[in-house]
Amino acid sequence: MKAQAWIGIDPGKSGALALISSEDQVAEDWPGDAAGAAELLMTWRLEYNVELVALERVGSMPGQGVKSMFSFGENFGTWQGILAALSIPYVMPRPQEWQKGLVSPSDGVDSKARSLAVARRLFPEVELSRKKDHGRADALLLAWWARRQVAA
Repeated sequence: MKAQAWIGIDPGKSGALALISSEDQVAEDWPGDAAGAAELLMTWRLEYNVELVALERVGSMPGQGVKSMFSFGENFGTWQGILAALSIPYVMPRPQEWQKGLVSPSDGVDSKARSLAVARRLFPEVELSRKKDHGRADALLLAWWARRQVAA
């Protein structure tokens, strides 16, 4: 019998995806293209009973360029397409929604530092030593949030 698992996806250009289960906690950087992302999700789907995926829904921010926002939207759409094609159930929480009660201002100076601090506390065995691992941290915390949604 396959272990239950929950996946979190930070869809940004330097984003990541993470899986948590009773047996494993894994975080991977964005594979670089849709084929690599689909292959990784397909592998996880075959190995685990994926209960739910939390795909972060992020909007544009002041000062972001058109090219940057287009690229972000493209990644976001790619993830939606892959999840739909693999028939993996997913929700799209906004950062304020999944961070509520999990990440607080006292955890760090900015949102990236806060996510890293909380993820390092909750998932000490996952490699999160670099500052640029904030995408992995967000993905892990999104997976944690997804698990709480199913348990609620």
